[in-house]
Amino acid sequence: SDWNSVVKTIYDYDSFGPELNKTGYFEDDVKALLAGLNTPDEKMLAILNYVKSTVKWNGNFWFDCENGVKKAYKEKTGNIGDINLMMTAMLRYAGLTANPVLTSTRSNGIALFPNRTAFNYVIAAVETPQGYVLLDASDKYSIPNVLPVRTINWHGRLIRKDGTSEDIDLMPTKVSNDVVFLTYTIEPDGKITGKTRRQCFDHNAMITRNNIDGLKEEEYLEKLENQNGKIEISDYSKANQKEILLPTVESYSFVGNNFCELIGGKMYVNPMLFFAEKENPFKQELREYPVDFSYPFADKFNITIKIPEGFVVETLPAPVILNMEGNLGTFKFNIATNETVLQLSVLRQINQPIITTDQYDMLKEYYKGMIAKETEKIVLKRI
Repeated sequence: SDWNSVVKTIYDYDSFGPELNKTGYFEDDVKALLAGLNTPDEKMLAILNYVKSTVKWNGNFWFDCENGVKKAYKEKTGNIGDINLMMTAMLRYAGLTANPVLTSTRSNGIALFPNRTAFNYVIAAVETPQGYVLLDASDKYSIPNVLPVRTINWHGRLIRKDGTSEDIDLMPTKVSNDVVFLTYTIEPDGKITGKTRRQCFDHNAMITRNNIDGLKEEEYLEKLENQNGKIEISDYSKANQKEILLPTVESYSFVGNNFCELIGGKMYVNPMLFFAEKENPFKQELREYPVDFSYPFADKFNITIKIPEGFVVETLPAPVILNMEGNLGTFKFNIATNETVLQLSVLRQINQPIITTDQYDMLKEYYKGMIAKETEKIVLKRI
């Protein structure tokens, strides 16, 4: 009849509550792991990374244990319940106030009404003076409060040892940045040569790491070339792929032949090249469900353009700022010229992961304005 009854029933399962009380199988290992660590943050991170590197996820969901924590630890594989209940027990052993949080993955839907099958996943929450820190050891690139996108799904239910429960908001509030530095030269024949440096933070970094992981570099670059207007990439390098608390960094040089139109002595160029948003994803007249961006984000572009010899600027896109009401999002576009060099700065920012249906029209108009501006061309003419 209510969530407290549901969570009490789940906690009493042999494969849930009692599994949290088993500690003998890991005590020596975790004791050695924690030696010399003093702060809760250090302990939390050490345990999260230890579980991630010790027990691999077998691909199966569910909130309770499939193999049992001891067997999963011994065999180094388990389902979501095995992995995250084991981590919760270790966090408690380290003296932290840790509890399991029942959640429902995106594919399972939103847990609206009290019932046991509303949930199919479990994560851990550590109580700190600053609030809850959410942890999931099933994804090797997750960090504290940066959960895999599959489990960022509205609300979860925290269960304490005494059977009480609490609603937990799973939606991130911290903005994940994606920062691009792009410098390129336009040749008189319309060919473009340039360099890109891209830094991704938090959820953007986790997604980037997962995209790169398991792909041969050649395969990954071919994909990148095809997605970005058939450019040719060289001098590719990446940094911080394994240093997961730091942003990912990718750098490369490129050549592109598909970004300039030469018509009657004039040159038409989209200044954002392959980074421009070209199509509005919001086409429906009426929206029946909220728009879910998963997490707040900010895409920032700093672009330097060298115009070809023998050409001058005829027209530039005008600067623009678009703000949605209620601080939902901002788009800023500003371009300046200094004879042979153009400097472009662009920001697209969405501050709220969920946009409600009554805000849909505003979001649609925002995207319409943003895409109109990002697809505007620079016009260069021969001197």
